[in-house]
Amino acid sequence: MKKFRTLPFSLLLIGLLTLTGCFGGEEEEPTETPDETPNPIAERIAFYRLVEADDFTIQIPEDWETIQHFTSDYPPNTVVAFRNNKKDHEFVANINIVRNQVPDGTKTTDYGLQMFQTVASQLINFERISEKLVDLPGAPQGTQTFIYEFKGTNNATARTRTFMQTYAVNGTNAYIITGTYSANDNEIDIDRVKQSVPTFALTQET
Repeated sequence: MKKFRTLPFSLLLIGLLTLTGCFGGEEEEPTETPDETPNPIAERIAFYRLVEADDFTIQIPEDWETIQHFTSDYPPNTVVAFRNNKKDHEFVANINIVRNQVPDGTKTTDYGLQMFQTVASQLINFERISEKLVDLPGAPQGTQTFIYEFKGTNNATARTRTFMQTYAVNGTNAYIITGTYSANDNEIDIDRVKQSVPTFALTQET
């Protein structure tokens, strides 16, 4: 499989929290087609499918759309995104993954803390809901990452969204995995975001 194209993180961190999950608009050509073939080795959640890339996997609700054609609403360093297939309102639950370049030796926890502090300082009506420090799946033993839940918006006229975000560093590649939902999403869809985001796992040694 080809490697996904990468762009510097300085481009629009807050962009990954804006309009992802909305419908409509022109779509650009994809940079990559992720492999969604079943992996019999991985422990899979019922009703989820395993999505595999060069150096990570993630389990996504089996009926969610995979997005590889990105509008201007998405940060240019987006690797892949997924969204609920329900289109009965403007915004639906979704998950996106962006990748950035970092210096070799960067720790996942340091990167995650820096990214979270940046988001917290930029969002309007920011509210931290929870914070957990957990083992990073697929990374060397003892490697941990943060999982944050928080609320906010980057537009004073837009509705507040709820986010779950986690992080992973693999060599010089750093990932931000963000799940987003709104008050219009039902409990099942919200639970799907919360189940899926923590399944992000590295598949190469750091």
